[in-house]
Amino acid sequence: MKPPSSPRAPSSASSPRTSLFLLPGILLAAVIYLVLFPDNFRLPAGMFIGSSSCNNDDYSGSPSSVFGRLAAGGSPAEEEEVDLRLLMGIVTIPSTYERRALLRLAYSLQPRPVRAVVDVRFVMCRIEREEDRILVALEIIAHGDVVVLNCTENMNDGKTYAYFSAVPELFGRYDYVGKTDDDTYYRVAALAESLRGKARRDAYQGFLTPCHWLPEKQYMSGMGYVVSWDVVEWIAATPELRDDHHDWEDVDFGGWLRKGGRYKNVYNEEPRMYDYWDREMATDINCFRHEHIADAVAVHKLKDRLKWARTLHFFNATQGLKPSKLYHLDLQNVYHVV
Repeated sequence: MKPPSSPRAPSSASSPRTSLFLLPGILLAAVIYLVLFPDNFRLPAGMFIGSSSCNNDDYSGSPSSVFGRLAAGGSPAEEEEVDLRLLMGIVTIPSTYERRALLRLAYSLQPRPVRAVVDVRFVMCRIEREEDRILVALEIIAHGDVVVLNCTENMNDGKTYAYFSAVPELFGRYDYVGKTDDDTYYRVAALAESLRGKARRDAYQGFLTPCHWLPEKQYMSGMGYVVSWDVVEWIAATPELRDDHHDWEDVDFGGWLRKGGRYKNVYNEEPRMYDYWDREMATDINCFRHEHIADAVAVHKLKDRLKWARTLHFFNATQGLKPSKLYHLDLQNVYHVV
Protein backbone atom coordinates (compact mmCIF):
# COMPACT_ATOMS: atom_id res chain seq x y z
CA MET A 1 0.00 0.00 0.00
CA LYS A 2 1.46 3.27 -1.03
CA PRO A 3 1.68 5.99 1.57
CA PRO A 4 -0.53 9.05 0.95
CA SER A 5 1.25 11.53 -1.17
CA SER A 6 1.98 14.95 0.35
CA PRO A 7 0.33 18.00 -1.25
CA ARG A 8 2.35 19.44 -4.02
CA ALA A 9 3.63 22.97 -3.68
CA PRO A 10 2.20 25.32 -6.31
CA SER A 11 4.33 25.25 -9.31
CA SER A 12 6.06 28.39 -10.43
CA ALA A 13 4.09 28.17 -13.64
CA SER A 14 0.91 29.29 -11.81
CA SER A 15 2.47 32.62 -10.61
CA PRO A 16 2.25 34.41 -13.97
CA ARG A 17 -1.44 33.49 -14.22
CA THR A 18 -2.08 34.84 -10.72
CA SER A 19 -0.22 38.06 -11.54
CA LEU A 20 -2.20 38.51 -14.74
CA PHE A 21 -5.42 38.00 -12.78
CA LEU A 22 -4.46 40.68 -10.23
CA LEU A 23 -3.04 43.19 -12.70
CA PRO A 24 -6.37 44.72 -13.89
CA GLY A 25 -7.43 45.34 -10.29
CA ILE A 26 -4.12 46.99 -9.47
CA LEU A 27 -4.30 49.21 -12.55
CA LEU A 28 -7.91 50.18 -11.76
CA ALA A 29 -6.98 51.12 -8.20
CA ALA A 30 -4.08 53.23 -9.46
CA VAL A 31 -6.28 55.08 -11.96
CA ILE A 32 -8.91 55.83 -9.29
CA TYR A 33 -6.22 57.10 -6.92
CA LEU A 34 -4.71 59.41 -9.52
CA VAL A 35 -8.12 60.79 -10.49
CA LEU A 36 -9.04 61.53 -6.88
CA PHE A 37 -5.62 62.75 -5.77
CA PRO A 38 -3.79 64.22 -8.76
CA ASP A 39 -2.00 66.99 -6.90
CA ASN A 40 1.28 65.25 -6.10
CA PHE A 41 -0.59 62.68 -4.03
CA ARG A 42 -1.91 65.35 -1.63
CA LEU A 43 -5.51 65.00 -0.46
CA PRO A 44 -7.69 67.65 -2.09
CA ALA A 45 -9.23 70.04 0.41
CA GLY A 46 -12.68 69.52 -1.10
CA MET A 47 -12.74 65.99 0.22
CA PHE A 48 -13.10 67.37 3.73
CA ILE A 49 -15.45 70.34 3.41
CA GLY A 50 -15.62 72.22 6.66
CA SER A 51 -12.41 70.80 8.08
CA SER A 52 -9.32 72.83 8.73
CA SER A 53 -6.61 72.37 6.15
CA CYS A 54 -4.29 75.28 6.75
CA ASN A 55 -2.15 76.68 9.50
CA ASN A 56 -4.43 78.83 11.65
CA ASP A 57 -1.47 81.06 12.50
CA ASP A 58 -1.16 82.10 8.86
CA TYR A 59 -4.05 84.50 8.28
CA SER A 60 -2.66 85.41 4.89
CA GLY A 61 -3.06 81.87 3.61
CA SER A 62 -6.02 80.40 1.77
CA PRO A 63 -9.22 80.04 3.77
CA SER A 64 -9.78 76.58 5.17
CA SER A 65 -13.56 76.44 4.93
CA VAL A 66 -16.29 76.83 2.37
CA PHE A 67 -17.36 80.02 4.15
CA GLY A 68 -13.88 81.52 4.44
CA ARG A 69 -13.80 82.07 0.71
CA LEU A 70 -17.26 83.37 -0.04
CA ALA A 71 -17.13 81.95 -3.53
CA ALA A 72 -19.50 79.09 -2.85
CA GLY A 73 -17.85 76.94 -5.48
CA GLY A 74 -14.40 77.62 -4.06
CA SER A 75 -11.74 79.74 -5.73
CA PRO A 76 -12.20 80.85 -9.33
CA ALA A 77 -11.18 78.25 -11.87
CA GLU A 78 -7.52 78.32 -12.74
CA GLU A 79 -8.28 79.45 -16.28
CA GLU A 80 -10.46 82.30 -15.02
CA GLU A 81 -8.59 85.58 -14.61
CA VAL A 82 -9.23 87.19 -11.24
CA ASP A 83 -9.50 90.98 -11.43
CA LEU A 84 -10.98 91.78 -8.02
CA ARG A 85 -10.00 90.70 -4.51
CA LEU A 86 -12.06 91.67 -1.48
CA LEU A 87 -11.68 90.92 2.23
CA MET A 88 -14.88 91.27 4.26
CA GLY A 89 -14.85 91.25 8.05
CA ILE A 90 -18.08 90.37 9.84
CA VAL A 91 -18.04 92.07 13.23
CA THR A 92 -19.43 89.71 15.85
CA ILE A 93 -19.09 88.72 19.49
CA PRO A 94 -17.87 85.38 20.83
CA SER A 95 -21.22 84.12 22.16
CA THR A 96 -23.21 84.33 18.89
CA TYR A 97 -22.49 80.79 17.72
CA GLU A 98 -25.86 80.21 16.07
CA ARG A 99 -25.60 83.38 14.00
CA ARG A 100 -22.14 82.44 12.72
CA ALA A 101 -23.39 78.96 11.83
CA LEU A 102 -26.31 80.50 9.93
CA LEU A 103 -24.02 82.89 8.06
CA ARG A 104 -21.67 80.09 7.04
CA LEU A 105 -24.62 78.10 5.73
CA ALA A 106 -26.25 81.03 3.94
CA TYR A 107 -23.09 82.20 2.19
CA SER A 108 -21.90 78.73 1.24
CA LEU A 109 -25.04 78.28 -0.88
CA GLN A 110 -24.48 81.46 -2.90
CA PRO A 111 -23.27 81.36 -6.51
CA ARG A 112 -19.55 82.01 -6.89
CA PRO A 113 -18.73 85.56 -8.04
CA VAL A 114 -17.22 85.81 -11.50
CA ARG A 115 -13.49 86.66 -11.79
CA ALA A 116 -13.43 87.66 -8.12
CA VAL A 117 -12.10 86.33 -4.84
CA VAL A 118 -14.07 87.32 -1.75
CA ASP A 119 -12.58 86.20 1.57
CA VAL A 120 -14.57 86.55 4.78
CA ARG A 121 -13.57 86.44 8.44
CA PHE A 122 -15.53 86.79 11.64
CA VAL A 123 -13.95 89.54 13.71
CA MET A 124 -14.07 89.69 17.51
CA CYS A 125 -12.00 91.13 20.33
CA ARG A 126 -10.30 89.28 23.18
CA ILE A 127 -12.43 86.45 24.55
CA GLU A 128 -12.99 86.63 28.31
CA ARG A 129 -15.37 83.82 29.25
CA GLU A 130 -13.95 80.32 29.64
CA GLU A 131 -16.71 78.61 27.65
CA ASP A 132 -16.33 81.07 24.78
CA ARG A 133 -12.55 80.59 24.63
CA ILE A 134 -13.02 76.85 24.27
CA LEU A 135 -15.95 76.91 21.85
CA VAL A 136 -14.45 79.59 19.61
CA ALA A 137 -11.23 77.55 19.55
CA LEU A 138 -13.29 74.65 18.17
CA GLU A 139 -14.72 76.95 15.48
CA ILE A 140 -11.22 78.02 14.49
CA ILE A 141 -10.10 74.40 14.24
CA ALA A 142 -13.16 73.44 12.19
CA HIS A 143 -13.48 76.49 9.93
CA GLY A 144 -10.38 78.70 10.17
CA ASP A 145 -12.45 81.84 9.58
CA VAL A 146 -12.21 83.67 12.93
CA VAL A 147 -9.93 86.61 13.78
CA VAL A 148 -9.51 87.54 17.46
CA LEU A 149 -8.10 91.05 17.77
CA ASN A 150 -6.10 92.45 20.66
CA CYS A 151 -8.87 94.75 21.92
CA THR A 152 -11.61 94.79 24.53
CA GLU A 153 -14.97 93.68 23.16
CA ASN A 154 -17.08 96.76 22.48
CA MET A 155 -19.59 98.31 20.09
CA ASN A 156 -18.35 101.89 19.88
CA ASP A 157 -14.98 102.10 21.55
CA GLY A 158 -12.38 101.28 18.93
CA LYS A 159 -13.28 97.89 17.45
CA THR A 160 -13.61 99.31 13.94
CA TYR A 161 -10.20 100.95 14.20
CA ALA A 162 -8.69 97.76 15.67
CA TYR A 163 -9.98 95.75 12.70
CA PHE A 164 -8.96 98.02 9.83
CA SER A 165 -5.59 98.89 11.36
CA ALA A 166 -4.73 95.20 11.86
CA VAL A 167 -5.61 94.08 8.31
CA PRO A 168 -2.31 95.02 6.54
CA GLU A 169 -0.31 93.07 9.12
CA LEU A 170 -2.57 90.01 9.17
CA PHE A 171 -3.37 89.61 5.48
CA GLY A 172 -1.85 89.93 2.06
CA ARG A 173 -2.90 92.76 -0.23
CA TYR A 174 -6.49 93.04 -1.44
CA ASP A 175 -8.12 95.55 -3.77
CA TYR A 176 -10.80 96.34 -1.19
CA VAL A 177 -11.51 95.66 2.48
CA GLY A 178 -15.00 95.75 3.98
CA LYS A 179 -16.72 95.61 7.32
CA THR A 180 -20.26 94.44 8.03
CA ASP A 181 -22.51 93.33 10.88
CA ASP A 182 -23.70 89.79 11.58
CA ASP A 183 -27.32 90.85 10.93
CA THR A 184 -26.48 91.78 7.31
CA TYR A 185 -26.73 89.44 4.34
CA TYR A 186 -24.46 90.39 1.45
CA ARG A 187 -25.11 88.94 -1.99
CA VAL A 188 -21.50 88.35 -2.87
CA ALA A 189 -21.72 88.21 -6.67
CA ALA A 190 -23.71 91.47 -6.68
CA LEU A 191 -21.20 93.07 -4.32
CA ALA A 192 -18.27 92.08 -6.52
CA GLU A 193 -19.99 93.43 -9.63
CA SER A 194 -20.83 96.68 -7.84
CA LEU A 195 -17.12 97.20 -7.12
CA ARG A 196 -15.81 96.20 -10.52
CA GLY A 197 -14.82 99.29 -12.48
CA LYS A 198 -14.77 101.50 -9.39
CA ALA A 199 -11.73 103.50 -8.29
CA ARG A 200 -9.12 101.57 -6.32
CA ARG A 201 -7.76 104.56 -4.46
CA ASP A 202 -9.63 106.66 -1.90
CA ALA A 203 -12.74 104.53 -2.49
CA TYR A 204 -15.61 104.39 0.03
CA GLN A 205 -18.67 102.31 -0.89
CA GLY A 206 -21.86 101.51 1.00
CA PHE A 207 -25.17 103.13 1.91
CA LEU A 208 -24.90 106.89 2.59
CA THR A 209 -26.78 108.03 5.66
CA PRO A 210 -28.62 110.20 6.56
CA CYS A 211 -30.07 109.58 3.12
CA HIS A 212 -30.88 112.63 1.00
CA TRP A 213 -29.94 114.98 3.83
CA LEU A 214 -26.88 116.81 5.20
CA PRO A 215 -24.41 115.69 2.52
CA GLU A 216 -21.56 117.39 4.38
CA LYS A 217 -22.11 114.97 7.29
CA GLN A 218 -23.03 111.79 5.47
CA TYR A 219 -21.22 108.54 6.20
CA MET A 220 -21.70 104.90 5.24
CA SER A 221 -24.25 103.04 7.34
CA GLY A 222 -22.93 100.36 9.66
CA MET A 223 -24.86 97.69 7.73
CA GLY A 224 -21.68 97.37 5.68
CA TYR A 225 -19.09 99.38 3.79
CA VAL A 226 -15.99 98.82 1.70
CA VAL A 227 -12.84 100.91 1.26
CA SER A 228 -9.87 100.56 -1.05
CA TRP A 229 -6.60 99.03 0.18
CA ASP A 230 -4.77 102.38 0.32
CA VAL A 231 -7.35 103.65 2.84
CA VAL A 232 -6.70 100.61 5.04
CA GLU A 233 -2.95 101.21 4.87
CA TRP A 234 -3.53 104.87 5.79
CA ILE A 235 -5.61 103.89 8.83
CA ALA A 236 -2.89 101.47 9.98
CA ALA A 237 -0.26 104.20 9.59
CA THR A 238 -2.31 106.82 11.50
CA PRO A 239 -2.32 105.75 15.17
CA GLU A 240 -3.96 108.99 16.33
CA LEU A 241 -7.23 107.66 14.88
CA ARG A 242 -7.28 105.14 17.74
CA ASP A 243 -8.49 107.82 20.16
CA ASP A 244 -10.45 109.93 17.66
CA HIS A 245 -13.89 108.80 18.83
CA HIS A 246 -16.72 111.28 19.31
CA ASP A 247 -19.81 109.47 18.01
CA TRP A 248 -20.92 106.07 16.72
CA GLU A 249 -17.92 104.31 15.19
CA ASP A 250 -19.30 104.39 11.66
CA VAL A 251 -19.93 108.14 11.97
CA ASP A 252 -16.35 108.57 13.20
CA PHE A 253 -15.06 106.45 10.31
CA GLY A 254 -16.61 108.78 7.74
CA GLY A 255 -15.14 111.71 9.67
CA TRP A 256 -11.67 110.17 9.54
CA LEU A 257 -11.84 109.95 5.76
CA ARG A 258 -12.99 113.56 5.45
CA LYS A 259 -10.29 114.91 7.76
CA GLY A 260 -7.62 112.75 6.13
CA GLY A 261 -8.50 113.81 2.58
CA ARG A 262 -9.68 110.30 1.73
CA TYR A 263 -13.36 111.10 1.19
CA LYS A 264 -13.03 111.30 -2.59
CA ASN A 265 -14.44 108.37 -4.55
CA VAL A 266 -17.70 107.83 -2.70
CA TYR A 267 -20.18 105.26 -4.03
CA ASN A 268 -23.73 105.11 -2.67
CA GLU A 269 -25.50 101.78 -3.24
CA GLU A 270 -29.01 103.04 -2.44
CA PRO A 271 -31.50 101.40 -3.02
CA ARG A 272 -29.57 98.13 -3.41
CA MET A 273 -28.52 98.19 0.24
CA TYR A 274 -31.39 98.50 2.69
CA ASP A 275 -32.97 97.46 5.98
CA TYR A 276 -35.36 94.52 5.96
CA TRP A 277 -39.07 95.25 5.68
CA ASP A 278 -42.19 93.17 5.11
CA ARG A 279 -45.93 93.86 5.15
CA GLU A 280 -46.36 92.34 8.60
CA MET A 281 -44.17 95.00 10.22
CA ALA A 282 -45.63 98.06 11.93
CA THR A 283 -43.03 100.43 10.45
CA ASP A 284 -43.32 102.22 7.11
CA ILE A 285 -41.17 102.09 3.98
CA ASN A 286 -38.63 104.90 3.65
CA CYS A 287 -35.35 105.67 1.86
CA PHE A 288 -33.40 103.00 3.77
CA ARG A 289 -36.10 100.41 4.50
CA HIS A 290 -38.20 98.59 1.89
CA GLU A 291 -39.21 95.20 0.55
CA HIS A 292 -36.68 92.95 -1.16
CA ILE A 293 -35.49 93.76 -4.66
CA ALA A 294 -33.95 91.24 -7.04
CA ASP A 295 -30.66 93.09 -7.60
CA ALA A 296 -29.96 93.78 -3.93
CA VAL A 297 -26.36 94.03 -2.75
CA ALA A 298 -27.04 93.76 0.99
CA VAL A 299 -29.99 93.38 3.37
CA HIS A 300 -29.67 94.66 6.96
CA LYS A 301 -31.58 94.27 10.24
CA LEU A 302 -32.02 90.51 9.98
CA LYS A 303 -32.49 90.21 13.71
CA ASP A 304 -34.34 86.90 13.96
CA ARG A 305 -34.69 83.55 12.22
CA LEU A 306 -37.91 84.46 10.41
CA LYS A 307 -36.34 87.49 8.73
CA TRP A 308 -33.34 85.41 7.73
CA ALA A 309 -35.56 82.61 6.41
CA ARG A 310 -37.73 84.94 4.34
CA THR A 311 -34.69 86.73 2.96
CA LEU A 312 -32.89 83.54 1.98
CA HIS A 313 -36.03 82.13 0.40
CA PHE A 314 -36.56 85.31 -1.65
CA PHE A 315 -33.03 85.06 -3.03
CA ASN A 316 -33.57 81.40 -3.99
CA ALA A 317 -31.25 79.87 -1.43
CA THR A 318 -33.60 76.86 -1.26
CA GLN A 319 -33.72 76.20 -5.00
CA GLY A 320 -31.16 73.41 -4.69
CA LEU A 321 -33.55 71.27 -2.63
CA LYS A 322 -34.32 68.12 -4.59
CA PRO A 323 -37.49 66.02 -4.25
CA SER A 324 -37.06 63.07 -1.94
CA LYS A 325 -39.18 60.65 0.06
CA LEU A 326 -36.94 61.44 3.03
CA TYR A 327 -38.59 64.80 3.73
CA HIS A 328 -41.77 66.76 3.10
CA LEU A 329 -41.30 70.53 3.14
CA ASP A 330 -43.92 73.01 1.95
CA LEU A 331 -41.93 75.91 0.53
CA GLN A 332 -44.92 77.35 -1.35
CA ASN A 333 -46.95 78.40 1.65
CA VAL A 334 -44.48 81.10 2.75
CA TYR A 335 -44.29 84.89 2.64
CA HIS A 336 -43.81 86.28 -0.86
CA VAL A 337 -42.83 89.81 -1.87
CA VAL A 338 -45.58 91.24 -4.07
